[in-house]
Amino acid sequence: MKGSRTQKSVTNTVVSFASQLIVILLGFLSRRVLIYSVGVEYLGINGLMSNILTIFSLAESGIGLAIGYALYKPLAENDIEQVKSLMRFFKYTYRALAIGTAAIGIAFYPLLPFFLKDNTAPDANLVYWLFLLGSVSSYLWVHKTTLNTSDQNKYLYTIASTIAQIVVLVLKVLILYFAQNYILYLAVDIGTTIVKNLIFCRIVDRRYPYLKDKNVRKLDPEVRKSLFTNIKALFLGKVGYIISQCSDNLVISSLVSVTAVGMYSNYTTLITSVSGFVTTFSSGVTASMGNLIASETKERAYEVYKRVDFINYWLYTFTATCLLCLVEPFVAIWLGQDFVLTKAILILAVAIYYFKGINSGIDIAKNAAGLYYPDRFIPMAEAIANMVISIVLAKRYGIAGVLFGTLVSFLALSFWAKPYFVCRDVFEVSFARYAVREGREIVVSVLVAAGTWYAVSLVSLENMLLSFGVKALLALALSNGLLLLVYFKTSEFQYLRGLLESAARRKIPLVIGTTAVIVWVGITLLLAGITAFSLALQLRNAQHCLHSDR
Repeated sequence: MKGSRTQKSVTNTVVSFASQLIVILLGFLSRRVLIYSVGVEYLGINGLMSNILTIFSLAESGIGLAIGYALYKPLAENDIEQVKSLMRFFKYTYRALAIGTAAIGIAFYPLLPFFLKDNTAPDANLVYWLFLLGSVSSYLWVHKTTLNTSDQNKYLYTIASTIAQIVVLVLKVLILYFAQNYILYLAVDIGTTIVKNLIFCRIVDRRYPYLKDKNVRKLDPEVRKSLFTNIKALFLGKVGYIISQCSDNLVISSLVSVTAVGMYSNYTTLITSVSGFVTTFSSGVTASMGNLIASETKERAYEVYKRVDFINYWLYTFTATCLLCLVEPFVAIWLGQDFVLTKAILILAVAIYYFKGINSGIDIAKNAAGLYYPDRFIPMAEAIANMVISIVLAKRYGIAGVLFGTLVSFLALSFWAKPYFVCRDVFEVSFARYAVREGREIVVSVLVAAGTWYAVSLVSLENMLLSFGVKALLALALSNGLLLLVYFKTSEFQYLRGLLESAARRKIPLVIGTTAVIVWVGITLLLAGITAFSLALQLRNAQHCLHSDR
């Protein structure tokens, strides 16, 4: 529990960044080998099963976030007895959830064929059971990872997870390359994950030895009441969120095809990879903001939020622009031209990424403040709207129709509802001012993205790799340059500039400024790594062609 918010936030961010870079680059290799070893259909099945098991986790919805929020204050005050009480409740609750998830998974099995349209994989049923095993086992150690994260020590789990992921990815690539066995590939993944979490639990036990104490008092009635109020509110919100997030692949697999899920998942892999770097920023400061809200004034928290939100907006604007310009050429190099989807799908996928991304600053403040009750029905309404629109449009427009339903439902509800409640209940500021500012920023983002996309589209070189490199550099420079041109003289940019200038006097600006720089550099290095990876693939393909000619 020792260490400043500054030190912990920066450490969490640096470690998360390094982890993301390593795992993502290895993941690209693993995915390519998977497609060409066992086929794109297994890629679709993989995504479908993940979504189905995520829906099964609805029973858990709200508990983890509620407990995490409840832990902020006792950890900040070093109230060990309260921490012990919360952790015991957490432990036994998740054991019950593990049993419940297993029961739901068994009951769902007869319905599985309905979601496997045009499936030809003979072992899809076995894949389902392996995914269920992985999901159920994960509940057995969630309470300890949550404690570690709430105490701003996320870097410990990240280190353990990264080491395990590197080992797993290497093993999986070898299995796919030599054995071409997807079942073995999956079994190794699940087995090593279980071992990794068992080891991490031992680490947590050593850092928090009081968790082994058998003398644990019951939760205070007021704490219990507050906890269950938050859990109920979070459950409704989380149910809607999970359904909304997972419905895309379910609708695509049932109304289009399992293969289409695999094709689209290549795009989502790239988008998620970049999102992981941007999220490094928010994950590095969320626990610190929770600690800040628990121990400081609203005015102080709002000053931090404004800085977080502007940096968040900048990061998502330039990364969305880069994705718009670079996804298609990278997929063509990475997997081949046959895996490039329509521009409508690309635009809609990037738009979803952007709008949900710029809204994530609100999510940071909302979760850190424990504001779960007021908007509890919004995600459910969004999920219903998403499902209806997606199903109606999927038969005619395919993947694009499904994505359009996701985007429209989000913009109509969550995008504006969450900020309204945060402005009203957390910071007590005018929502109208927020809406005007948000609208202005969106217009700027669209103009930056359109201008950069047009300029990048003019680059047309015969060598695909060289063309991609030039496009990547142009997209990076132009998107950030245009943002700088627009915001250089604004008060928002002065916030960002002042973060580094006041670092010697103020701790929180140092956290945010440092993490922002780390993330920006991280994304730049990611694109450089992707370019290098593409070069390696091109050289490998060229060598293969030379050998074939001989």
